[in-house]
Amino acid sequence: MSCIFAHYTYPLMEKKMENRTLPKLDLNITNRCNFRCTHCAFDSGITKMPELNLKELEKILTDTKELGGKRFDITGGEPLVRDDVEEIIKLGKRLDYKIELVTNGSLLTKEKLRKFKELGLDAIAISLDGSNAEIYNKIRRKDKETFERVIENIKESKKTGFYTKINTTVFSCNLEDISNITELALNLKADEQGIYYFTPIGRGNKSKELAVEPLKWLKFIREKLKKYQNKGMRISIEFPLIEKEKWNPNLGCIANKEKSHLQILPDGNVYPCAILASYNKPLANLHKCSVKDIWNNTELWNKYWKDLSQLFKGFGGYCVNFKNAFDIKNYDCKKYGFVCPLRKFELGDVK
Repeated sequence: MSCIFAHYTYPLMEKKMENRTLPKLDLNITNRCNFRCTHCAFDSGITKMPELNLKELEKILTDTKELGGKRFDITGGEPLVRDDVEEIIKLGKRLDYKIELVTNGSLLTKEKLRKFKELGLDAIAISLDGSNAEIYNKIRRKDKETFERVIENIKESKKTGFYTKINTTVFSCNLEDISNITELALNLKADEQGIYYFTPIGRGNKSKELAVEPLKWLKFIREKLKKYQNKGMRISIEFPLIEKEKWNPNLGCIANKEKSHLQILPDGNVYPCAILASYNKPLANLHKCSVKDIWNNTELWNKYWKDLSQLFKGFGGYCVNFKNAFDIKNYDCKKYGFVCPLRKFELGDVK
């Protein structure tokens, strides 16, 4: 028997939001970008957005701190196209945040890295989707010189003393290269590799054929990646589907279940996660209310999930329209369960 998975349902909240902390923000400080990557969820570099200024960012970070904020990621777009990243780091460190810079790595320099280290930046995550320029540029749409510069900046990040993470997105066009990228990450002495599953949202809607069939990805993890477990580099992975006896099938939407994170876009729109941000259906906008107003408004959240449930009916109840990428009717929903594609796992979790 086969069926369309209807894993996502959004029940009304029973607990008041006031009892919950907000430990993390993904702070998209710009939607400008010097790349035009195939899979960009935010259509960065093309879709223009106004940008929150330093005073507005300070208000967001101060309010979030009062809600229990501990960490934020500076992301985009490409955050380094803004000339005030140093000031944003200063703001965050004054409030005692842990801060990670998420970048394509092309605009980093030795001077910037040294300055960021002096200011207290904690970690840098750099995108790398190929072990060589040819594969890398199928996705990043740049040239050999850019690939080589990114590799040098990964080395320089480690040399400067940063916790250095390599972000890799898996596609059909680089699947067979993923092990090579992991080997390269180990050789570069990266502290962590995050392997992300390509979901056809945002600009990725135009390249749905690049989505790797879920069972093929699971097989690849088990046969090609498990050997890298306990090799001295943390490896986190995403996958959208797993056999129910292998993992708890209730591991659904992290935004609705954990409620410990917000995605803030440059225009002030607030979302529970990056996937939901791609649908341009915000919870609210920070030019009209505060983070605290949004986080503590149970009625707002209840209405939000109810409205989204209507949208996702057309996707088979799932938050990503995987029906456009492959035929999910072929999966037996008694045997397999979908997992939130933003949920992170260790290699040891994939039995």
